[in-house]
This record gives sequence, C-alpha cells and structure tokens, in this order.
Amino acid sequence: MKNVILYVRVSTDEQAGRGYSLRDQEQKLINYCQTNNLNILEIFREDYSAKTFNRPEFKKLLDYCKKNRKEVHQLIFIKWDRFSRNTGESYQMISTFNELAIEVNAIEQPLDLSIPEQGLMLAVYLSIPQVENHRRSLNVISGMRRAFKEGRYVGSAPKGYENGKDSAKKPLLVPGNDAKLIQEAFELISTGLYNQIEVMNKLRKKGLKISKTPFSNLLRNPIYYGGVPIKAYKDEKECVVAGIHEPLITKALFEKVQNVLNNRRGKHHTNHKKVNENFPLKGFLICPKCNNPLTGSTSKGRSKYYSYYHCISPCNGRYHLEDANFWIYDYLKTLSLNTPAKVLFENMLQEALYSEREKKQLGAKHYENVKNIEAKIERLQDIYIDGDMDKEEYQIAKTRYENIYAELKEKETEATNQNEVLELYKKAISKTENIDNQYIKGDIDTKRRIIGSIFPNNFQFENKKVRTADINPSLISIASIHRASQGLKKKDKSKKIDLSFTVSAEGFEPSTACLEGRCSIQLSYAPIFVLKLKWKSLIVGVAGFEPAASCSQSRRDNRATLHPERIQNSGE
Repeated sequence: MKNVILYVRVSTDEQAGRGYSLRDQEQKLINYCQTNNLNILEIFREDYSAKTFNRPEFKKLLDYCKKNRKEVHQLIFIKWDRFSRNTGESYQMISTFNELAIEVNAIEQPLDLSIPEQGLMLAVYLSIPQVENHRRSLNVISGMRRAFKEGRYVGSAPKGYENGKDSAKKPLLVPGNDAKLIQEAFELISTGLYNQIEVMNKLRKKGLKISKTPFSNLLRNPIYYGGVPIKAYKDEKECVVAGIHEPLITKALFEKVQNVLNNRRGKHHTNHKKVNENFPLKGFLICPKCNNPLTGSTSKGRSKYYSYYHCISPCNGRYHLEDANFWIYDYLKTLSLNTPAKVLFENMLQEALYSEREKKQLGAKHYENVKNIEAKIERLQDIYIDGDMDKEEYQIAKTRYENIYAELKEKETEATNQNEVLELYKKAISKTENIDNQYIKGDIDTKRRIIGSIFPNNFQFENKKVRTADINPSLISIASIHRASQGLKKKDKSKKIDLSFTVSAEGFEPSTACLEGRCSIQLSYAPIFVLKLKWKSLIVGVAGFEPAASCSQSRRDNRATLHPERIQNSGE
C-alpha cells in the first residue's frame, strides 16, 4: 500500500466566483484514495494564490516530505492548476520531489511522467493556468486604468480616506477618521516652520498611526487635492486626472507644500528634532559677520550662566540672548495693531476690494461669450460623432475651447468671491492685533510661527534693531498704518483750521525734542496720501516715520518689563 499526501488549494476569488471549495476537493481526493487503496498520511489545506510556491501550507508540506521522505510515496491533488500557476517554478518543484523519490500527480489530469510523450501534456497542463493568470492580470490592469481615467480611485484607500461606494454601488473614496489630521499635516508643512519629523510626531500624539516613509509619500500624493495619479504603462505616460472623490485640501496648498519640500523657499526651522524653548529665534537669526544661521547655547561664567545666539564658524559672531529678546519684542510692538488701526486697515481693504470688483464687473458680452463657447463645444461633439473629424483633431479643438471656457468661468468665480476674500483678510489682520503679547505669552511653537510669518527669509539685527529689509513688505505697511493712526490720535484738535500738507525733498530730517527734553528724535518723512471713506477723508502716512534713536526712559521701561532682573543688576 502506498502512502500519500493530499494537497487542496483554493484562492478567495476562485472560491467566490468559480465554485471551488476546499471541502469538495478534499472529499474527491479521499474517495480516490479509498478506491485505489492508498494510505493518507497528511492533508494540507491552502487558501492562497498559486502564482508562486511561497505559500504557508505548501512550505509545511515540503518540510514534512523532507523529514519523512522514506515514508511518503505520492503527492496528489485535483488538477495541475491546484499545484501551481507558474510553469517555470512548477518544473523546478517537480524536480525537487523527484529527488525525494516522491511522485507528483493530479487525479483528474493523471500523467505517467516515465513516458516521454506525457511530458508534452504536462507542459500543456502547466502552461494553461499561467496563461489564464496572465490574461486575468491584463484584464484587471485594464479595468483599473479605465476606472482611474474616469477619476475613480480603486484599490486600498490611502490614509485619511475609506473605501466606500456611490449610488451606483461603484467604489468611491470617502473622507475617514484621519481626514482632519491629514489636513493639519499639509497646513503645518506649508508654513515652512516644521520639518516632516516634527509634524509627524505632533500628529502621532493626536492618534495618527503612520511611519516616516509613508508620511513622506503622503505629502506628495495628489489624491488629497482631488487628483488621481495614473502610472506610466506601455506607451502611456504618467499623469494626474481630476478625481470624483471629495478633496481634503486645495491644490494651491498642495503645491505650496511641494515647494517647501523641494527647498524652493527658505526654511523656517532647524534640522533638530526638538527646539530649545529658551532660543525661539534659533534657525531664523543670521550671523552679523558671515551671514550663516546662528545656533544658541548657554555657558557658565564665574557667578552665573550666560546665554547667546552665536555662530559655529570661527568668526565669533554672536548676540546676547537678553538683547536679542528685547530687540525682537521692541520691533513686534511696532507691528502690533491697536483697535483703531485695525479698523482703518480693514476699511482700506474693503475700499480696495470694492474698487477691484467694479473693474472686474462682468457685462452682457461676457455671458454671450460663454454661451458661444458652449455652443461650439456641442457642435464639435456632433462633428466628431458623425465621423467628419478624427480623434486627434477633436482632442486639440476640444482642449482649446475648454481652456477658453475655464478662463471665462474663472472670471465669474473671482467676481463672486469678494466677500470671502475680505473675510480671509480680516482673519489675517486679527492675528496682528497685540502680536507682541502673543509672542511673549506663547509657547515655542507659537513664537516660531509668528517669527516665520514675519520674515520670509532669515534675518539679522542692525544697530540694535531688526533689519527691516528682511521683513514681509505687507507687515511694513501695517506698521506704518499703526504709527500713522497713533499720530492722528495725538494730534492737537483745539484749532480747527484747514491745513495744506506739503512734503519737502527726500532726506529732510528735522530734529524734535522729546517730552522730557532729554533726547531728540530724528523723523524721516515719506509721501502721504488721502484715503476717502464715504463720508470723510483721512490723512494717512504710507511709511510714517521711524525714530532713529528712542527715548532712554521709554527703552528703560520696556527693558524692565522683559528683564527686570537685568535692570536691577545693572543698577538702572
């Protein structure tokens, strides 16, 4: 009596779509063994694809045969496609069993491999499953690419999405539980204040489960702004098409993140995984001698510790920590909008937007052009359907008209979004209100975000002040409006006379005494303009004025607010 091993295998799709089952195969093999007086040693059951022999149960089967090679005479299964769907690997595995003196055969496709001609049938039995697999693979690829081109993402849902279905029961991506965390990831990276590790660690604390490489790939995936990436295949090039799923971010935000990742903009963070809370300007501040970024450290003197922002190169450029903190706070005070200045700036923006809206007001001709383009696209489709135009010509003409149509629609969108734009501006302006106090009371992340938004690139101090050439130009305008509003508030209103303002040549700097008569302030005047707001006119300085030297008493009061212990030690 021969000893045999039974092997039954089925893949999930075969079991669902073609009626295969492990129990049915097993019963047929048991009946065969009873009829042919064969002794069953073991039965190995597999639910796995047969593309390779890297299958859990088949590995166990092979180990069993190697350990019991003298007891096992045959390995039998239903058909050869249950054994394998890879012709090359099948021959190698058959040779392995032959070396163990174990016969391999299928009960529904039996072969006597001792007869040379039977080898031809073996080749047929082994190649047919591989051909079927290849054809099935091509059909799947074709179907998936067709779905991708229609804007429908098929496959495992990326982080932030879940696999859902639309009304037609077709696959559709829907936002998942991690959607808000993905949005936050893009927003944080777009600021340029954080590197990927810092953002990933922040989101991990909030529950996002992801590792370093997948997170990096996530930030470059166009699926999140509504695009569907299609890989290159044969003669087709790689491309991104518009998807039908709900985007988590805007395309503008996605492109901004790509610019930051590609180092097209200045970095507002260091490569350190953790930023020292005592040195919020680290990575922003530039050496006054060699223009390299400064680092920060604390050293012990004879009686106390001293902290500096210093250069790591031999140039020895440095700033005392307390001086740097005072100078940056002193400058933030000039940017901090008070309530009257904020209202004034909002009114200016509203007037500017209203003026822009009037310029972009769409007339009847615009809507007539829209209808003409729509009609041309319809005629173009009819010509193509009738066969009077080939596909290439149709695509060229269609693209040209669709581009014109998109431009016309974009003008309509711009004309109707003025209120949204104004609200966004107001939200941004509110961030500058009391920005100096926000900086003092904020944590390290808040401080670095404030500094990063003010300085497009790194900055340095000049004459114990922030070098204004490095400042965001819009913030310089905000500072000038603030100073101008303060000047208006202090203006003497006791005499109601009609004044005519004239400006002398550039560079005229009159000397003016301070209230206490202890110092003089150099005022540098710039051109002025008249802002007309419905019922009144306001005289506003564009650049205002900047004191070249501040009052000693005022500076002493500010310094005492920031560092009272330093003032006490110095005896002031």
